[in-house]
Amino acid sequence: MSEVEDQLGWLERWYQEQCDGEWEHDCGITIETLDNPGWLVKIDVQGLELEAIAHGRVLAIVGEPPNDTNGNVGGPIWMLCKIESGKFVGAGDPTQLRGILAQFRILVEAQAT
Repeated sequence: MSEVEDQLGWLERWYQEQCDGEWEHDCGITIETLDNPGWLVKIDVQGLELEAIAHGRVLAIVGEPPNDTNGNVGGPIWMLCKIESGKFVGAGDPTQLRGILAQFRILVEAQAT
């Protein structure tokens, strides 16, 4: 099994575990592309223990993410993951989707121990 299949399979199982007849009506997972280019992943954690544990925290920074200083153009390799407004928010260059999903998994698994 490849790393991508492993991360996606894990995310599928995590999502299914959250679906309790209530959570999935107001919460969910969004994976989309960015125009700088890259990935943006948002996962609702509002009401889950993850929100309280990591609220307002930057979870991971790789390379030089886009920001006002660099004209919103990140370096060739970049990733930024944080908890913001009740969501895990991960963004990264086109090669970082696996890394973003891995950071969310690390957060969830660390909370479970």
